[in-house]
Amino acid sequence: MTILQNLTAKAKQKKVRILLPESSDERILQAAVRLSNSNTVNVTLLGNDKAISKKIDSINSSDSHSINIIDSDNIELQQKYSKLLWRKRKNKGLELSEAKELVKDKTVFSMLLLEDSQVDGVVTGAITPSRSVLSNSLKIIGATKGVDLVSSFFIMVFDDNHQQFGKEIIFSDCAMNINPNSKELASIAIATSKTTKNLLGIEPKIAMLSFATHDSNNDEMVAKVKEATEYCKEELKNVEIVGNVQLDAALDIQVLKIKHPGSSFIPPANVLIFPNLDSGNIGYKLVQRFANAKAIGPILQGLAKPVNDLSRGCSVEEIVNTVIVTANQCE
Repeated sequence: MTILQNLTAKAKQKKVRILLPESSDERILQAAVRLSNSNTVNVTLLGNDKAISKKIDSINSSDSHSINIIDSDNIELQQKYSKLLWRKRKNKGLELSEAKELVKDKTVFSMLLLEDSQVDGVVTGAITPSRSVLSNSLKIIGATKGVDLVSSFFIMVFDDNHQQFGKEIIFSDCAMNINPNSKELASIAIATSKTTKNLLGIEPKIAMLSFATHDSNNDEMVAKVKEATEYCKEELKNVEIVGNVQLDAALDIQVLKIKHPGSSFIPPANVLIFPNLDSGNIGYKLVQRFANAKAIGPILQGLAKPVNDLSRGCSVEEIVNTVIVTANQCE
């Protein structure tokens, strides 16, 4: 059973409620129908009931659908959630009149539905800028207690022709933190290690990536990764970690023996921690395009409730896969 099949089976057992607010996008509707027809999750959409039902009927082969629809323009709901938003943000200077305007935004409304436990998770971003998704999730949902940094990861799933280093490799952070310092980088790695084991059921083997391996370079960017690696080793005593290390050495034992002969790490790594957002974002897209890998994510980790941000270039399949992972994040 593949990791995606395993996650799908678990999602079907959980029967959680996932909100897909961007009902004006055809890809979202197709994904909603597929998820609903397969009984994977209970799907909720935002918008006008009659208009959405008509669109769903045009792409749904069955006579009826079980997709829940909430009208975000409903005055009573807007009044309810503007008060909720105001109560959450009044200590930050938000006025009730401002909250009444903000709640008209579908992303804000979605986060308030999640905060009010009307849904169990939110997947959005197909047409909404990531900045809006991430900022509103942090303001309204907030981070899990004890977590000081929200980060992200991708599950890169490889086809039969590209599995020399494994069927799946976790890439982090490829969507959230632009240039983390050493402690922040360590925090990303620690969170990803826990997610890999607890959510995905994979024993993590972590490589802290850099443009130099071990002591071959003393540049400050390399030093940052080396310091982050030491933080990780203190926190994750039972996890295999190597760093600072180049990608080839993280995956190929012969290369690692040449570049860092004293290392006890045995490649390949299955968790790759990138030193900044430039390298992470470029890296996952290179692998996605050149190796035809499925990129599931970005999946956010560290929020108090599950919210995930789609790429605006996402396919229907990527939406479905992101919803499946989100369902597994729900408690």
